[in-house]
Amino acid sequence: MIRVAIVDDEENALNMLEILLSRCGNVHIAGKFTDAQEAVATIGRTPPDAVFLDIEMPELSGMEAARKLQSLVPQLQVVFTTAYAEYAVEAFEIDSLDYLLKPIKMERLQQSLQRIEEAMATRAFPVQPDPMHHIRCMGGFTLYDADRKPLPWRTNKEKELCAFLVHHRGQPVSQEAIMEALWPESDAEKAKPYLYNCTSLLRKKLQSSGLPAAIHTVNNGYCLEMNRIYCDVAELEQRIDVVQQGKESKLSYQMERISALYQGSYMDLCDYTWAIGRQEQLTVKCIQALRTMATSFREGGQSAPAISCLRKIMEIAPDSESDGRELIALLAETGERREAVQAGKQLEEAVRERLDLELEDETQALIQRLGFGVRRDR
Repeated sequence: MIRVAIVDDEENALNMLEILLSRCGNVHIAGKFTDAQEAVATIGRTPPDAVFLDIEMPELSGMEAARKLQSLVPQLQVVFTTAYAEYAVEAFEIDSLDYLLKPIKMERLQQSLQRIEEAMATRAFPVQPDPMHHIRCMGGFTLYDADRKPLPWRTNKEKELCAFLVHHRGQPVSQEAIMEALWPESDAEKAKPYLYNCTSLLRKKLQSSGLPAAIHTVNNGYCLEMNRIYCDVAELEQRIDVVQQGKESKLSYQMERISALYQGSYMDLCDYTWAIGRQEQLTVKCIQALRTMATSFREGGQSAPAISCLRKIMEIAPDSESDGRELIALLAETGERREAVQAGKQLEEAVRERLDLELEDETQALIQRLGFGVRRDR
């Protein structure tokens, strides 16, 4: 039996979720709250297994309430409920278990309950990533301290040194390799003082921030030990591998997590030349995993998640004409003609702007069959 609390400032939404949960059979409603502050106080004293939290609430938002609850009850599973999709990234950063869009469907709610049960089953394992600290590598590079605030950097090179050590996943890196990557324009004698200064600054930064991480000197190099620190790229790579190896049947959850994790390319906009190889590799692997899932969904007659996969691909690679063509066709098949037209226009613009090319004949033929034309003017 799963003990859950429900928090929503709208009485009707609160009652509807209670009805849906009661129909699931394995749920006990441990508390219902329209006041988020009251919910935090009560749940902190007598915690349930999970809490379903509305995001937009007066005085204390669901995001703020979740942070307070996680500090009071670290093992509490948080599921956000909202009518707005734009909070997904922030919800992920808070380390929520799930994110439900209103109106909530029974099938989707049951998936959340299954995840709660799986999370409860893992509590006996002593080593878990500390939700209070995490590293974000997708869409940039950021370390978050114990207060979930981005760690400030004294210099750009101090940040790059940290990113470079994170990039090597705890493996020792020689001083020569670090200097060559961070100060390629300087010879070894000039680069060494820079490296020692940055290493000293980074060590102090990690100690003062309270992060469970430390730089160790190994032979003639360094490694960054990251005890119990969650890293988004590690989860992304694991989930991509699971999809590609065909080991996971719960593709909907894998699709949601991969889409949420890929918030821009690896260390995007940091201008780290040493990260380009992994950046390109991750992008390709992510697109391949999304294609695999889109095919599985489509073969199983699940158009909606297949469309979600293809939309994410087009977000990552807007000029991918084969994927765009599949998206247009699938939208048309499901009666979403307006969305199909819009997808066609976006694909055409991306191909012209990025590749300076016209759409392929196959794509133009598809668009014409669907009844909307392609601009021919240049």
